[in-house]
Amino acid sequence: MDLIGSPPSLNLNDRTWVIHTLSEERPPVHIQTGATVKNSLITDGSVISDGALIENSILSPGVYVGPNAVVRESIVLTDTYIEAGAVVERCILDKIVVVGHNARVGKIQDVGDLGITCVGKNTHVPAGYTVGAGAVLGTDLRLEDFSTFSSKTVPPGTHVGYNPKK
Repeated sequence: MDLIGSPPSLNLNDRTWVIHTLSEERPPVHIQTGATVKNSLITDGSVISDGALIENSILSPGVYVGPNAVVRESIVLTDTYIEAGAVVERCILDKIVVVGHNARVGKIQDVGDLGITCVGKNTHVPAGYTVGAGAVLGTDLRLEDFSTFSSKTVPPGTHVGYNPKK
């Protein structure tokens, strides 16, 4: 996140200290009319749909952000799909994650912040679910892995499909 500071702690445009990364061959970024992007880095192949808001975030190649979705203070890795109306705040989403329609993952809190919400590779957060601040979701999770949460809410700080003691 230091890359989006002003001035950034690590200046990617410093010609005296060139930093390279292997770029994927992807189409250019497409930011649709009505989308808003503030203080963020967005890489090739990403699509930001009409009405979406991206703020203080980093999006890797191939990320799709649906209409009226919100991404704030988050790092979203390659080929992640954030459906229409979803909200992602203060999260790290691994590769190939799907955040379902109107789902909410993470939360920015001023008091008693529980930290960053992390979602593992290839996990699908079901439509309409809420994943609380500081929760950790393991890899390859699907709807059936969320069945114990009858209210469609994963409480803050909860670990699902991930054992931190291993």
